[in-house]
Amino acid sequence: MPTPDPSLVFSSTFSEENLLRIFKERISEAKFTGLDGISASAFSDDAEREIETAVKKVSSGQYKFTRYREKLILKNHRKPPRQIAIPTIRDALVLRALCDYLTEFFDDCRMKPPHDVIKRVASTASAAKDSDCFLRMDVVNFYPSIVHDILLAQVSSRVTDPAALALVSLAISTPIGFDEVGEKTVGVPQGLSISNILSMVYLREFDDVFLGTLKYYRYVDDIVIVDGCGEVANIHSEIKQYLDSNLRLQTHPLGDEGGGKSMISVVSEGTDYLGYRISSSGLSIRDKSYKKMFRAIVGCLRALRGTATSEQVLWRLNLIITGCRFEERSVGWVLFFRQSTDMAQFHRMDVFVKKQLGIYGLKHEQGKVKSFVKSYREIRYNRSDTSYVPDFDTFTLADKIRVISLIRGDSEERLGRMERSEINELYWSIVRRQVSKMEKETVDFGANSGGY
Repeated sequence: MPTPDPSLVFSSTFSEENLLRIFKERISEAKFTGLDGISASAFSDDAEREIETAVKKVSSGQYKFTRYREKLILKNHRKPPRQIAIPTIRDALVLRALCDYLTEFFDDCRMKPPHDVIKRVASTASAAKDSDCFLRMDVVNFYPSIVHDILLAQVSSRVTDPAALALVSLAISTPIGFDEVGEKTVGVPQGLSISNILSMVYLREFDDVFLGTLKYYRYVDDIVIVDGCGEVANIHSEIKQYLDSNLRLQTHPLGDEGGGKSMISVVSEGTDYLGYRISSSGLSIRDKSYKKMFRAIVGCLRALRGTATSEQVLWRLNLIITGCRFEERSVGWVLFFRQSTDMAQFHRMDVFVKKQLGIYGLKHEQGKVKSFVKSYREIRYNRSDTSYVPDFDTFTLADKIRVISLIRGDSEERLGRMERSEINELYWSIVRRQVSKMEKETVDFGANSGGY
């Protein structure tokens, strides 16, 4: 297949027609706002003029990104917060188009789902020898450590259009928040729509070096190697040296000194990777991810001590247990851990839920509460046809009214007199908030997926 002309692709990607399409399909329902305070709904009131101006500035090389709004995500008290960059709506639109443009030339650098990587690591582990070990490595502050000159050189190996390269350079050098002074020369802002593909481009040559010679797997900066226990220490040194010399990336030290981020372990004993515990005997949910669900269940039921009704709590509890389909994607704890082969973990979760229902005075409501075991089986073996896991995308008007009434306490009769557009707006606002809360409390994985 002939290589597309970078300039022609750039002009078609950043045409008014294409940007308007991207806005309608990807940005128009966004809830974030950048430092200018303009929401997606406000932007839509004058979208055609805004897009016309953006296209002219991009085409003439005069486009400038507004300083990104800073959002800090704290995982726990022992770790510094992760800095997320939130662009203006206009910049988010340009960045989404830029992501599409880069994907045209780096289609092989699309980030694969974590389940694909987990499946391949598990397959290798099941066939490993007794003398084989896992080598798990992790880069220290990966996104903030990406060197712009090295990244732009890699991007320019396939993208030769000066306007495109200039736009990439501007996007990654724009400061975040008010504490950063001047344009940056190191670090790709996390959370942007271009962040993931640029991170994959940065490690593309690294993958090529080690993929052909080792049983090597990577998801973002989390690396796993399977090899003989007598070899993995030398492999660790070789990879560490390559990353340092060629990409100026540092890896966490081996063992407890590195906080467990880089470890060597016998395959039969297993290793923690992407939320799972992987060993030669199969896949299970790692302890940290497992305990997170226990806390989510208790936190959900504890709402009964506040103003929440039992009906509201049971609805949220069932959402935590089953997960859901939402905006054409599957989300939730069981959905993420559907590859686990340790059924005992799901049975223990059901026992725990029943015990907690008794503690919180809801033993008589057990028949209304869904099951982790059944959710697992439906998702794993009947995913395309199941009605056990709610699909919010297919809810009827009556279903939407029931959800709104349950969560907000409004009467169904009053809601039924509202305009359909108002009901839809209310419904999606509620569902997005509930799903986001459920994901954060139960899985909280993949912060680098998606992007503004």
